[in-house]
Amino acid sequence: MVLCALALLGGMVGAGFASGREIARFFSSHGPASGAAVLMALAVLYALFMRLSSLMARTGCPSLTALCRLRFGRGLGLICGALFALLQAVTGGAMLAACAELCALVVPLPHSYGMGLAFSLLLGALLAYAGAAGLAAPGLAIAALLPVLMVRLLALPLGEACFFPAMAPDLPVRAAADGLLYGALNAAMLGGMMPLLARLKRPRRRYASLLFTLLFGALLLLGAAVCRRHLQAVWNQPMPFVYLARQLGRGGYLLVASCLFAAALSTLCAMLSSLARVFPVRRGAAHALSALCLVPFARMGFGPIVSCGYPVLGALCAALLGLLCLPTAQAASPSSR
Repeated sequence: MVLCALALLGGMVGAGFASGREIARFFSSHGPASGAAVLMALAVLYALFMRLSSLMARTGCPSLTALCRLRFGRGLGLICGALFALLQAVTGGAMLAACAELCALVVPLPHSYGMGLAFSLLLGALLAYAGAAGLAAPGLAIAALLPVLMVRLLALPLGEACFFPAMAPDLPVRAAADGLLYGALNAAMLGGMMPLLARLKRPRRRYASLLFTLLFGALLLLGAAVCRRHLQAVWNQPMPFVYLARQLGRGGYLLVASCLFAAALSTLCAMLSSLARVFPVRRGAAHALSALCLVPFARMGFGPIVSCGYPVLGALCAALLGLLCLPTAQAASPSSR
């Protein structure tokens, strides 16, 4: 249960979360109503994780693609499975590019970007191949490092404010809508990891999902508190935590770099593990193919992927996930077909 919860936490906390960008955009920007966004996101994640894993356990589907085929039929199911696989490849490529960029920043040597990319891909593939224990390792690093960074940022004095428009307070309904969107997008991204939960018996599945929700909720509330405290200073900043960490000196620079690398690596591992279930070949070959699929997207760079391809593809997959989770008549298991 603990390994599954940490693996899900690692997949959920990517570079966008660890940099504060997602927290400021979806939660802290709503001011006092940010609590509604947090509660809605956590509720959606818990509900969708439980629903998907229960469907896989009941029908005996070993992957999200198999569940799509069972739910929508062979033709449409293959298309839906391909869209989910593309989302995982795009997300994994973005995280691989982020790991390479961080290596190039921290280790200023010739060809450090290429070496960082190769090292991160190899490390991610090995951790993904190791199963739940390997996926949980970067999740544990996140659970240890991110709270330290956030507490240090929370203790910083208020800096000089940048441009901050005067606006009426957001309604809780609007904040809850952002939380719903955030939860649905990330549940679609992590749909390929649901077999980890499906292998557990129902009570343990519930406890693992609840433990993940509590861990992620604690990080989310702490990060939202940091962004709300320094909102005027980070309003226009693309990476709020990185901007604030400038006041922490070299130690803060290394801490935030470690948090970003652990977050990007953990999501990279989750996407590699999810993609490996798509290929109907031996396990080692499947993990090798999943690693190769990420390289073309990683060469596009982190920024272009996140700003262009990911939002549209993520929204489409979130809508498909909603259809997949709708209650239907009792589906037959693959073995009975």
